Amino acid sequence: MNWSYLFKHWFGTLIISPFVYELFNLMKVNSNRVIGLVEIYPITFIFSLIFSIPTYIIYGFIYYFLARNEVSIMKSKIILLLFTVLSILLTFHIVFNARELTISISYAVTSIILGIYFKLNFKESK
Repeated sequence: MNWSYLFKHWFGTLIISPFVYELFNLMKVNSNRVIGLVEIYPITFIFSLIFSIPTYIIYGFIYYFLARNEVSIMKSKIILLLFTVLSILLTFHIVFNARELTISISYAVTSIILGIYFKLNFKESK
């Protein structure tokens, strides 16, 4: 089984999302933040990695189930993206109590874009 989609999607989301968050903040007229996620990027990455582990463990089980049952690539991507976005929103709601909506949206948008962009192939290429 080819697990590269899972890891590209996971780490791509973790690496790019802080920059998307900064872009969202640039578009705000009254941004009164003191420090952004990019300024503390290593800490942001480590905390994002830690908080995303439960999501991606379950994601891995879903990925495995979809591959074993030969669900179509399109349906598999939709299921995986829906699960990821809902998990991101739930995690940020639990951790930040819905105070940081822009961060959760930036992670969700990044996850959707990367999930669509990366090629999903359950079988190993030879």
